[in-house]
Amino acid sequence: MSIALDQVTKRYQSIPVVNDVSLKVEQGEFLVLLGPSGGGKSTLVQALLGLYPVKSGQIFYGDAPVPEIGWEAVREHVGVVLQHPVLFNDSVRANLTLGREAGDTTLWQALEIAQLKDIIAALPHGLDTVVGRQGVRLSGGQRQRLAIARMIVANPQIVILDEATSALDTDTEKRLHQALNGFLAGRTTLIIAHRLSAVKQADRILVFESGRVVEEGDHAALIDRGGLYHKLYHHA
Repeated sequence: MSIALDQVTKRYQSIPVVNDVSLKVEQGEFLVLLGPSGGGKSTLVQALLGLYPVKSGQIFYGDAPVPEIGWEAVREHVGVVLQHPVLFNDSVRANLTLGREAGDTTLWQALEIAQLKDIIAALPHGLDTVVGRQGVRLSGGQRQRLAIARMIVANPQIVILDEATSALDTDTEKRLHQALNGFLAGRTTLIIAHRLSAVKQADRILVFESGRVVEEGDHAALIDRGGLYHKLYHHA
């Protein structure tokens, strides 16, 4: 399933945070969106999920505008992991399944991809260990990886990762991206990046600044252009 935005604008107190953005993520495409902090990247994700109503423009999933299919249907097919994921004061198992039917093999496979299998296996009660309110018994990086494993269990058609690995060290993040490659193959994927570890794998990179897409291309082309991407990459 593809995603498209047609002249989408989102304002805060008359100031455009997402400013007349048109873009399309083709079915099965791996797209990375990056840019300076405060440029509107996360606001764009919230708009894609219907959490922030847009001022103008339309959002499409497949060939259908959202009003035709409804946000509930959209969320059934989109797996999202945010920088600060929501976790419940319940077991690892419950946080992974959210009430869905899933066997232990599926859960352990998801945890393995998320680079969390050994950590959960070492807990006193394994999958049945309670993580505490908002996952307080886990570190920030472990919480993010648990949310990524939850997304894998949900098996969505579209994956959106919004700075979902920001709390990980670079080695763990690299292993995670490598492990995710197989899972993401064939899925429409949009990654909002704060680091540049995922960009070389991307089919296409969009550079976002002041609410607009200011550069577009693959890694090599954007480096050769010598613009904002070149600057971000060499100062990362």
